[in-house]
Amino acid sequence: MKKRSQGTVNRPNLGDVGRRAGVSAMTVSRALSQPDKVSGETLALIHAAIDELGYLPNLAAETLRNNQSRVIVAMVPTINHSIFSDTVQGISDVLDEAGYRLLLGNSGYAPDKEEELVKTFLSHRPDGIILTGTLHTETARRFLKAAAIPVVEMWDIDPDRVDMAVGFDNFKVGHDLVRHLVDRGYRHLGYVSTTFEHEAREKRARLRSQGILSAIEEAGLPPLPRTSVPDPLNIEECGVIAADFVATNPGIDAAVCANEIIGVGALVDLQKRGWHVPDDIGIAAIGDANFAALAPPGLTTVRFHGYDIGRHAARLILSRLQDASDETKCIDVGFEVIERGSTKFLHPEPD
Repeated sequence: MKKRSQGTVNRPNLGDVGRRAGVSAMTVSRALSQPDKVSGETLALIHAAIDELGYLPNLAAETLRNNQSRVIVAMVPTINHSIFSDTVQGISDVLDEAGYRLLLGNSGYAPDKEEELVKTFLSHRPDGIILTGTLHTETARRFLKAAAIPVVEMWDIDPDRVDMAVGFDNFKVGHDLVRHLVDRGYRHLGYVSTTFEHEAREKRARLRSQGILSAIEEAGLPPLPRTSVPDPLNIEECGVIAADFVATNPGIDAAVCANEIIGVGALVDLQKRGWHVPDDIGIAAIGDANFAALAPPGLTTVRFHGYDIGRHAARLILSRLQDASDETKCIDVGFEVIERGSTKFLHPEPD
C-alpha cells in the first residue's frame, strides 16, 4: 500500500484483501454480505487476509446500501450507578442474541446534552433508539420523530411519550413507599430529596416527589420537612447532609430518601454518630442497588427491575423492526417495596 503522507498509510480496502487472498474484490464483497454463496476454502482465505491486513468494512456505505445499520442506540443518565448498568446489560443481551450492535450514550441528567447526543447518534442512522425517561427538549423530540425509527423510553410510562415505553409509574413509587411507612405506624416523616433544579430536568424524580407529598396529604400527616442533596450519587456527602437533617429535626420518626445512595449514606453516618436504626429513626429509600441490603441493618427500599426493563426495551425495538404494524406501546414492569431492618412496625398513635 502506498503512503498517503509521512507516518500515515491508506486504510486497506476490498481490493487489498482480494489481492492478498488471490480473489477479486467482488468475491470479497460477496463473502462479507452473502457468505453462504462463497466456498469454504475461499471464505477462509478471505478472512485470513482480512485479519492480516486489519481490514474493516465501511459501515456507513453498508447502511446506505441496505437501508439498515443493525445498530441500536441506548442513552442512560449516568453509568455511575449499578441499576442503569443492569439495564444496559439487559439491552445488550437481547441485541447480541439478535445480531445487533449497541451504541451507548451518557446524558448526565442534562436534556441539552441528550439533545446533542440524539443528533449525533441519529446522523449515524441507527435502526432504533432507547432513551431514559420522557423529558426531552422539543428539538430532540422533533429529531426523534423525523428519524422515523422505533423509539423506546425507559424507566417511565408517562403517556407523554415519543413512541413506546417500558418502566413503571414513578408517581406511584413515591406514593406507595410513604403508604408502606404509614401502614407501619410512622406519622412524622422527613424527606431528603434531590434539588428542585434536578427535578426540573429529571421528570422521574419530580413525579416521585409528587407521589410522596400526595401520600402525606392523603394520610393527614403533618407538613413534610425537607432538605436536598446537590449530588445524589456522592454517598459520603449525602450521608452527612441526611444525618444533619435528622439531627436538626428531632420530631421525625422516619426519613424518606430520594435514592438508595442517600439512604445508605444516612444509615452509615447516623450510626457513626450513635443513632440506633430503626429504634431512634427509620430510614427508607427509593432504589435497591445491591449495597442497599448489605449496609446494616439493611435498607428498606423500593426495588426496580432494571435488567428486565432493558430486555423489554430491546425486544420492543426488535419487534417493531420485524413488524412495523406492531401496536405494542407500553410495558409496565412494576416495582416492589422491600422491607429490611432500617424500618419496623410502630404502634400507631391513638386518634
